Amino acid sequence: MWFSYKDPKIGYRIGYAESIDGINWERFKKHIGLDVGKKGDWDSEMIEYSYVFNHSGTKFMFYNGNGYGQNGAGYAVFK
Repeated sequence: MWFSYKDPKIGYRIGYAESIDGINWERFKKHIGLDVGKKGDWDSEMIEYSYVFNHSGTKFMFYNGNGYGQNGAGYAVFK
């Protein structure tokens, strides 16, 4: 499961969790390989509200940047 979370110290980020039974979940907040951009970038303060999908054998993620997407939306490619 992909989810958004807010850390009071760093703002909104994207996390990932796995569950075998749909009840007990293990979170991997810092292991998804995506973080905010450099200062001044459209995603320099927050990343959230992701949508992950596969296309032609490649995994993609669309996500919102600063201002809950007001400053833009982008995508990432998983390798």
